[in-house]
Amino acid sequence: MLSEFTQELQKDGKSHLTIQAYSKDIGQFLEWLNETIGFETETITETDLREYRQYLNLIKKLKVTSINRKLKSIVQFQRFLHKKGICKTEVELRKVLLKNNIELDYEVKIVEKQDLYRLKRTIEAEGNKRDILIYYLLFATGVRCNELVSIEIDDIHLTERNGKNNYSFVVVRNGKGNKVRKVNLNAQVVMAIREYLKVRPDVASNNLLQGQRGSLTRLAINKVLEKYSKMAQLEYIVSPHMARHTFCSSLIKEGKVDPKTVAILSGHSSVDTLYRFYVNSSAEDKQNAVDNLQV
Repeated sequence: MLSEFTQELQKDGKSHLTIQAYSKDIGQFLEWLNETIGFETETITETDLREYRQYLNLIKKLKVTSINRKLKSIVQFQRFLHKKGICKTEVELRKVLLKNNIELDYEVKIVEKQDLYRLKRTIEAEGNKRDILIYYLLFATGVRCNELVSIEIDDIHLTERNGKNNYSFVVVRNGKGNKVRKVNLNAQVVMAIREYLKVRPDVASNNLLQGQRGSLTRLAINKVLEKYSKMAQLEYIVSPHMARHTFCSSLIKEGKVDPKTVAILSGHSSVDTLYRFYVNSSAEDKQNAVDNLQV
Protein backbone atom coordinates (compact mmCIF):
# COMPACT_ATOMS: atom_id res chain seq x y z
CA MET A 1 0.00 0.00 0.00
CA LEU A 2 2.94 2.30 0.56
CA SER A 3 3.72 2.33 -3.16
CA GLU A 4 0.10 3.28 -3.95
CA PHE A 5 0.31 6.05 -1.37
CA THR A 6 3.47 7.49 -2.93
CA GLN A 7 1.73 7.44 -6.30
CA GLU A 8 -1.08 9.51 -4.77
CA LEU A 9 1.51 11.98 -3.48
CA GLN A 10 2.95 12.29 -6.98
CA LYS A 11 -0.51 13.01 -8.38
CA ASP A 12 -0.95 15.70 -5.71
CA GLY A 13 2.19 17.42 -7.00
CA LYS A 14 4.48 16.61 -4.07
CA SER A 15 8.18 16.97 -4.82
CA HIS A 16 10.53 14.00 -5.12
CA LEU A 17 12.28 14.98 -1.88
CA THR A 18 8.98 15.25 0.00
CA ILE A 19 7.90 11.81 -1.21
CA GLN A 20 11.26 10.38 -0.17
CA ALA A 21 10.82 11.84 3.32
CA TYR A 22 7.29 10.42 3.63
CA SER A 23 8.45 6.98 2.48
CA LYS A 24 11.34 6.93 4.94
CA ASP A 25 9.19 8.01 7.91
CA ILE A 26 6.42 5.53 7.12
CA GLY A 27 8.85 2.71 6.37
CA GLN A 28 10.57 3.15 9.73
CA PHE A 29 7.22 3.16 11.50
CA LEU A 30 5.98 0.00 9.75
CA GLU A 31 9.24 -1.77 10.62
CA TRP A 32 8.82 -0.79 14.29
CA LEU A 33 5.14 -1.79 14.28
CA ASN A 34 5.76 -5.23 12.79
CA GLU A 35 8.56 -5.93 15.26
CA THR A 36 6.47 -4.68 18.18
CA ILE A 37 3.35 -6.78 17.51
CA GLY A 38 5.20 -9.74 16.01
CA PHE A 39 3.48 -9.91 12.63
CA GLU A 40 2.89 -7.74 9.55
CA THR A 41 -0.27 -5.64 9.38
CA GLU A 42 -1.68 -2.87 7.20
CA THR A 43 -3.95 -1.55 9.96
CA ILE A 44 -2.73 1.51 11.89
CA THR A 45 -4.50 2.65 15.07
CA GLU A 46 -4.27 5.70 17.30
CA THR A 47 -2.76 3.45 19.99
CA ASP A 48 0.01 2.43 17.58
CA LEU A 49 0.88 6.07 16.97
CA ARG A 50 0.86 6.94 20.68
CA GLU A 51 3.20 4.04 21.43
CA TYR A 52 5.48 4.99 18.53
CA ARG A 53 5.54 8.57 19.79
CA GLN A 54 6.75 7.32 23.17
CA TYR A 55 9.37 5.16 21.48
CA LEU A 56 10.73 8.11 19.47
CA ASN A 57 10.68 10.36 22.52
CA LEU A 58 12.04 8.08 25.27
CA ILE A 59 14.13 5.52 23.38
CA LYS A 60 15.33 7.34 20.25
CA LYS A 61 15.37 10.71 22.08
CA LEU A 62 14.46 12.67 18.97
CA LYS A 63 13.59 16.35 19.02
CA VAL A 64 9.95 17.35 19.28
CA THR A 65 9.98 18.75 15.75
CA SER A 66 11.39 15.52 14.32
CA ILE A 67 8.85 13.38 16.17
CA ASN A 68 5.89 15.46 15.07
CA ARG A 69 7.11 15.58 11.47
CA LYS A 70 7.24 11.78 11.40
CA LEU A 71 3.79 11.51 13.00
CA LYS A 72 2.32 13.85 10.39
CA SER A 73 3.67 11.62 7.61
CA ILE A 74 2.24 8.49 9.22
CA VAL A 75 -1.16 10.06 9.92
CA GLN A 76 -1.46 11.08 6.28
CA PHE A 77 -0.69 7.48 5.30
CA GLN A 78 -3.25 6.24 7.84
CA ARG A 79 -5.90 8.50 6.33
CA PHE A 80 -5.08 7.00 2.93
CA LEU A 81 -5.59 3.50 4.41
CA HIS A 82 -8.89 4.64 5.95
CA LYS A 83 -10.16 5.80 2.56
CA LYS A 84 -9.19 2.40 1.17
CA GLY A 85 -11.26 0.72 3.89
CA ILE A 86 -8.26 -0.90 5.57
CA CYS A 87 -8.46 1.16 8.80
CA LYS A 88 -11.87 1.40 10.48
CA THR A 89 -11.39 4.87 11.97
CA GLU A 90 -9.36 7.90 10.92
CA VAL A 91 -6.71 9.11 13.37
CA GLU A 92 -6.88 12.79 14.34
CA LEU A 93 -3.46 14.39 14.09
CA ARG A 94 -3.99 16.69 17.08
CA LYS A 95 -4.52 13.66 19.34
CA VAL A 96 -1.16 12.06 18.60
CA LEU A 97 1.23 14.98 18.26
CA LEU A 98 3.71 15.33 21.08
CA LYS A 99 2.20 17.95 23.38
CA ASN A 100 4.94 20.50 23.55
CA ASN A 101 5.52 23.94 22.15
CA ILE A 102 7.26 23.25 18.86
CA GLU A 103 8.77 26.72 18.84
CA LEU A 104 10.51 26.07 22.15
CA ASP A 105 12.36 23.19 20.53
CA TYR A 106 13.17 25.04 17.35
CA GLU A 107 15.94 27.60 17.22
CA VAL A 108 16.85 29.25 13.96
CA LYS A 109 20.47 28.87 12.95
CA ILE A 110 21.69 31.89 11.02
CA VAL A 111 25.07 33.15 9.90
CA GLU A 112 25.98 36.16 12.01
CA LYS A 113 27.24 39.34 10.31
CA GLN A 114 30.91 38.87 11.13
CA ASP A 115 30.93 35.25 9.98
CA LEU A 116 28.98 36.20 6.87
CA TYR A 117 31.60 38.79 5.96
CA ARG A 118 34.42 36.30 6.59
CA LEU A 119 32.70 33.76 4.35
CA LYS A 120 32.05 36.27 1.56
CA ARG A 121 35.58 37.65 1.80
CA THR A 122 37.06 34.14 1.52
CA ILE A 123 34.94 33.16 -1.47
CA GLU A 124 35.62 36.39 -3.36
CA ALA A 125 39.36 36.15 -2.61
CA GLU A 126 39.47 32.74 -4.31
CA GLY A 127 37.93 34.33 -7.39
CA ASN A 128 35.82 31.38 -8.58
CA LYS A 129 32.94 33.11 -10.41
CA ARG A 130 30.58 30.16 -10.00
CA ASP A 131 31.15 29.89 -6.25
CA ILE A 132 30.72 33.64 -5.85
CA LEU A 133 27.36 33.34 -7.62
CA ILE A 134 26.34 30.45 -5.37
CA TYR A 135 27.01 32.65 -2.34
CA TYR A 136 24.94 35.57 -3.62
CA LEU A 137 22.04 33.44 -4.85
CA LEU A 138 21.77 31.68 -1.48
CA PHE A 139 22.11 34.70 0.78
CA ALA A 140 20.38 37.31 -1.40
CA THR A 141 17.38 35.27 -2.61
CA GLY A 142 16.78 32.71 0.15
CA VAL A 143 16.28 29.88 -2.35
CA ARG A 144 16.28 26.30 -1.10
CA CYS A 145 19.17 24.09 -2.18
CA ASN A 146 17.04 21.94 -4.52
CA GLU A 147 15.64 25.16 -6.04
CA LEU A 148 19.15 26.51 -6.57
CA VAL A 149 20.42 23.50 -8.51
CA SER A 150 17.26 23.49 -10.64
CA ILE A 151 17.68 27.07 -11.92
CA GLU A 152 18.15 27.15 -15.68
CA ILE A 153 19.64 29.93 -17.79
CA ASP A 154 16.21 30.69 -19.24
CA ASP A 155 14.90 31.29 -15.71
CA ILE A 156 17.23 34.29 -15.32
CA HIS A 157 15.82 37.63 -16.48
CA LEU A 158 18.25 40.54 -16.32
CA THR A 159 17.70 44.21 -17.11
CA GLU A 160 20.28 46.94 -17.56
CA ARG A 161 19.09 48.72 -14.44
CA ASN A 162 16.36 48.16 -11.90
CA GLY A 163 13.53 50.64 -11.84
CA LYS A 164 9.76 50.90 -11.73
CA ASN A 165 8.26 47.94 -13.62
CA ASN A 166 11.76 47.11 -14.84
CA TYR A 167 13.71 44.77 -12.59
CA SER A 168 15.84 41.65 -12.71
CA PHE A 169 14.46 38.41 -11.36
CA VAL A 170 14.82 34.64 -11.35
CA VAL A 171 11.93 32.22 -11.86
CA VAL A 172 12.09 29.44 -9.26
CA ARG A 173 10.33 26.43 -10.74
CA ASN A 174 11.18 23.61 -8.33
CA GLY A 175 9.69 25.10 -5.18
CA LYS A 176 8.04 23.20 -2.35
CA GLY A 177 4.84 21.62 -3.65
CA ASN A 178 6.03 22.26 -7.21
CA LYS A 179 5.06 25.92 -6.91
CA VAL A 180 6.56 28.55 -9.21
CA ARG A 181 7.57 31.99 -7.98
CA LYS A 182 9.57 35.01 -9.07
CA VAL A 183 12.38 36.29 -6.86
CA ASN A 184 13.74 39.77 -7.45
CA LEU A 185 17.52 40.17 -7.78
CA ASN A 186 19.59 43.01 -6.40
CA ALA A 187 22.60 44.58 -8.12
CA GLN A 188 25.10 42.25 -6.41
CA VAL A 189 23.38 39.12 -7.66
CA VAL A 190 22.95 40.55 -11.15
CA MET A 191 26.66 41.35 -11.34
CA ALA A 192 27.60 37.89 -10.06
CA ILE A 193 25.38 36.28 -12.70
CA ARG A 194 26.85 38.37 -15.52
CA GLU A 195 30.41 37.57 -14.42
CA TYR A 196 29.71 33.86 -14.17
CA LEU A 197 28.00 33.66 -17.57
CA LYS A 198 31.22 34.96 -19.12
CA VAL A 199 33.12 31.87 -17.91
CA ARG A 200 30.35 29.27 -17.70
CA PRO A 201 31.27 26.07 -19.58
CA ASP A 202 29.65 25.69 -22.98
CA VAL A 203 27.60 22.57 -22.31
CA ALA A 204 24.34 21.13 -23.62
CA SER A 205 22.62 21.33 -20.24
CA ASN A 206 20.57 24.44 -19.62
CA ASN A 207 21.14 24.27 -15.85
CA LEU A 208 22.81 27.46 -14.68
CA LEU A 209 25.41 26.03 -12.29
CA GLN A 210 27.95 23.70 -13.88
CA GLY A 211 30.93 21.76 -12.60
CA GLN A 212 33.60 19.57 -14.16
CA ARG A 213 31.25 16.57 -14.05
CA GLY A 214 28.12 18.33 -15.21
CA SER A 215 25.30 20.20 -13.48
CA LEU A 216 25.83 20.79 -9.78
CA THR A 217 23.84 18.71 -7.31
CA ARG A 218 22.66 19.45 -3.76
CA LEU A 219 25.65 17.50 -2.47
CA ALA A 220 28.01 19.62 -4.56
CA ILE A 221 26.52 22.85 -3.18
CA ASN A 222 27.00 21.60 0.37
CA LYS A 223 30.59 20.66 -0.38
CA VAL A 224 31.28 24.14 -1.77
CA LEU A 225 29.96 25.73 1.42
CA GLU A 226 31.88 23.27 3.58
CA LYS A 227 35.10 24.09 1.76
CA TYR A 228 34.78 27.84 2.24
CA SER A 229 33.49 27.56 5.81
CA LYS A 230 36.73 25.77 6.70
CA MET A 231 38.86 28.20 4.71
CA ALA A 232 37.18 31.12 6.52
CA GLN A 233 37.94 29.33 9.82
CA LEU A 234 34.34 29.44 10.96
CA GLU A 235 33.43 27.37 14.00
CA TYR A 236 30.67 25.63 12.05
CA ILE A 237 29.83 24.56 8.51
CA VAL A 238 27.41 26.89 6.74
CA SER A 239 24.53 25.07 5.05
CA PRO A 240 22.12 26.25 2.34
CA HIS A 241 19.32 26.20 4.89
CA MET A 242 21.30 28.49 7.21
CA ALA A 243 21.62 30.89 4.28
CA ARG A 244 17.84 30.74 3.84
CA HIS A 245 17.29 31.40 7.54
CA THR A 246 19.71 34.33 7.35
CA PHE A 247 17.92 35.81 4.34
CA CYS A 248 14.48 35.69 5.99
CA SER A 249 15.66 36.77 9.43
CA SER A 250 17.66 39.71 8.09
CA LEU A 251 14.72 41.09 6.12
CA ILE A 252 12.34 40.80 9.06
CA LYS A 253 14.73 42.17 11.67
CA GLU A 254 15.43 45.27 9.59
CA GLY A 255 11.76 46.12 10.09
CA LYS A 256 11.48 47.75 6.68
CA VAL A 257 10.06 44.78 4.81
CA ASP A 258 6.44 43.65 4.98
CA PRO A 259 6.38 40.04 6.31
CA LYS A 260 4.02 39.10 3.47
CA THR A 261 6.67 40.21 0.97
CA VAL A 262 9.27 38.08 2.74
CA ALA A 263 6.89 35.09 2.66
CA ILE A 264 6.36 35.53 -1.09
CA LEU A 265 10.07 35.92 -1.84
CA SER A 266 11.01 32.85 0.21
CA GLY A 267 8.16 30.73 -1.12
CA HIS A 268 6.16 30.25 2.06
CA SER A 269 2.42 29.72 1.90
CA SER A 270 1.67 32.05 4.81
CA VAL A 271 3.17 34.68 7.06
CA ASP A 272 2.40 32.45 10.05
CA THR A 273 4.66 29.75 8.66
CA LEU A 274 7.38 32.33 8.13
CA TYR A 275 7.22 33.48 11.74
CA ARG A 276 6.97 29.99 13.23
CA PHE A 277 9.79 28.31 11.38
CA TYR A 278 12.10 30.90 9.86
CA VAL A 279 11.91 34.07 11.90
CA ASN A 280 12.10 32.54 15.33
CA SER A 281 14.54 33.72 17.97
CA SER A 282 18.00 32.23 17.78
CA ALA A 283 19.75 30.87 20.85
CA GLU A 284 21.94 33.99 20.85
CA ASP A 285 18.88 36.28 20.69
CA LYS A 286 17.46 34.60 23.77
CA GLN A 287 20.73 34.81 25.67
CA ASN A 288 21.19 38.48 24.79
CA ALA A 289 17.66 39.17 26.00
CA VAL A 290 18.34 37.83 29.49
CA ASP A 291 21.89 39.23 29.63
CA ASN A 292 20.57 42.75 29.05
CA LEU A 293 17.81 42.38 31.61
CA GLN A 294 18.27 44.62 34.66
CA VAL A 295 16.78 43.12 37.83
